[in-house]
Amino acid sequence: MMEKRIRDRLKRVEKLETELLSDEEILAEKKEIQMLIDAIHQELLRRIIIMAALIVGLTICVVGILANPTPLNLITVLISILLLIISILQYCQKFHILGDLFKAADKLNVE
Repeated sequence: MMEKRIRDRLKRVEKLETELLSDEEILAEKKEIQMLIDAIHQELLRRIIIMAALIVGLTICVVGILANPTPLNLITVLISILLLIISILQYCQKFHILGDLFKAADKLNVE
């Protein structure tokens, strides 16, 4: 839902002709983009916290597998690695969206 809203906002900013907009309309667009940037920043912070927790958990699992190598410990390590990879990919996607939002904000600031 949030990504669709962001994509729609980015498309709208690309199509805007800022010369035809009043200062109030440009300010409203800037505020909307800033609100989306803040939301993405919060989401990135959540992802960093999740990744840190996964790294700590993975470290504990690796120590556990070194101390007592059992199939259950191995499965736990593999699941932890998978979750960490998924979390990193989601973080990268959000970071890319943040870059697009900054480009849109710059476009409104320059013109």
